[in-house]
Amino acid sequence: MSLQLLAFCLLCVPLLYSLEYDAHLSKIIAYLIKNEAASDSGFGSFIQNGETENEGRFAIEIDANYFDNVRNLAEKAGFEIEKKLQSFNNIYIAKHRNRRKRDTEEVIGELLESKAVKWVEPLVPKFRDKRIFFADPHYTDQLQSWSTLPNMSITEAWADGLTGEGVNVAVLDDGVDYQHDDLSQAVDLGISYSFVDTESDVLPKLGSDQTHGTRCAGIIAMTANNSKCGVGVAFKAKVAALKVLDESQFLNDAIEGDSLAFKNDQIDIYSVSWGPKDDGCSAEKPGPLAQKALEYGTMHGRRGLGSIYVWASGNGGRNDDDCAMDGYASNLHTITLGVASSSGSPPWYAEGCSAVMAAVTEGRTTEGMLTTDVGNKCVHFSGSSAAAPLGAGILALALQANPLLTQRDIQHLIVRTSERENLVKSSPDQWVINGAGLPFSRYLGYGVLNAQKLARAATKWKRVGPLSSCAKELVVSNGTFYPGFPLVLDLPFYGCKGTSVEVNWLERLQIDITIEHPRRGLISLFLTSPSGTTVQLLHPRKNDDSSEGLREWPFVSVAHWGENPEGTWKLKVMAESHKKDVKAVGVLKSVRLAAHGTTEDPLKDNGFILSLH
Repeated sequence: MSLQLLAFCLLCVPLLYSLEYDAHLSKIIAYLIKNEAASDSGFGSFIQNGETENEGRFAIEIDANYFDNVRNLAEKAGFEIEKKLQSFNNIYIAKHRNRRKRDTEEVIGELLESKAVKWVEPLVPKFRDKRIFFADPHYTDQLQSWSTLPNMSITEAWADGLTGEGVNVAVLDDGVDYQHDDLSQAVDLGISYSFVDTESDVLPKLGSDQTHGTRCAGIIAMTANNSKCGVGVAFKAKVAALKVLDESQFLNDAIEGDSLAFKNDQIDIYSVSWGPKDDGCSAEKPGPLAQKALEYGTMHGRRGLGSIYVWASGNGGRNDDDCAMDGYASNLHTITLGVASSSGSPPWYAEGCSAVMAAVTEGRTTEGMLTTDVGNKCVHFSGSSAAAPLGAGILALALQANPLLTQRDIQHLIVRTSERENLVKSSPDQWVINGAGLPFSRYLGYGVLNAQKLARAATKWKRVGPLSSCAKELVVSNGTFYPGFPLVLDLPFYGCKGTSVEVNWLERLQIDITIEHPRRGLISLFLTSPSGTTVQLLHPRKNDDSSEGLREWPFVSVAHWGENPEGTWKLKVMAESHKKDVKAVGVLKSVRLAAHGTTEDPLKDNGFILSLH
């Protein structure tokens, strides 16, 4: 069995659900193995700018009935089984003491000869940027202001009696100082865990720069009325501290997947403020375990209502980065938030893409948000790192108002209640009005979250219909393009009319694109819907000199929310010239369009929401 097939087999890993293996899922697994094995994609396709050596660690699925036998075999072959993953059935992390490539491949082959070993995946460490931009520390004694225009109406939501009580929010980061006076009541150690070492303590390492998670946790749930620091957005919510980053800031697929699936029957919201480097040249997406955790969580987490994954869009604006090349922020299963400045426009460090759903305000531009710091201190910080916890706190208020909201209901409410009127007036060139009459911005999504309006609408909201998904592979006969000669391709799409998965009201769109090009950073992509809404899927990135192009890269768009996808879509592929290769030729090889939405009008029973704008 090749490493390619082994990587694909990870798609079949069964997650824990109600503590039992789902027999129906095993049939789906068999189908996935059969079909994915026939694919020509290769191992590591989720990283498109090179990989780091795997450091001799592997994820291994072992039949529980034969664990002792496999452990003995593994130890004889030079493996040490380090630990079991928390959120997956019978998956272990093993370290190989001899890391020479030839020996490693031989050992994998020997292990796979045992019927008790189902698959093996080499774990590739990937660097993760903490999405933070620190402000001047001399302002740390000043009070934060959430009423900076545009107003997120957090204090107004408090006046309605909302505190986040009963909602659990996970912070996936470098640990949380739960001994802090402002966090000691907020952190629930019963749903917290350290994934980076054998100890279960989630405290950051003293004397290190592991302060990021503590700062994010404070924004969510700082205790009120204790004369310390400030007040969290959802100050009675509970924080699950999931420690996934150490001082190296490297993660692998096992840690990401394990943490994103951790206790998804108890944790409501996962707040993530890290991702691939915001350097304008990285291109990474979740590995098989992390992607499976996201998919399973949104389908089955929160006892069937769907886990809510909130991601920061990134701080790569200074490097002309685009969050479309961050497969965590640009993902069908995450809610990605940007940042609006006090003037209502995107700040200079902002990173945009068609997957950004909404934004939060960064506070006063000089000092940012007040929050907790390691060592029982208080500090201000800003950047998109603050976006995810701030947004997670606001969504916690909405879940308190209506705990029965599905994760898709939450997204509909975000789209319909976010504040945008003043934003459109302040920077009209940033916005496009889609075919459903909704203003959209690549940087600010559908506007700034409004906590009070969101929560009040949540109390009246009727659950949307089941999700329908319709996909089509599109034939590319002549996909050549080069500077000055863009390619425009018609994409006929009929939304699976007349079938059980008919899509008439669009929520999310994913378009998987394969392009060959000698310099990826020169490429720009535009998608126009049958309604005439054009959104830029990718803008050029001057730092990206990769010759790998795009390999089935999933571009996610929420820009066409509410439109009917039936008709002819248009994909425009362009390339800028470059002094080293003025006439560089690119070739569009394949396109796959997938529409996700509903057959029935989601506003049929929710017409009240149209009066909010």
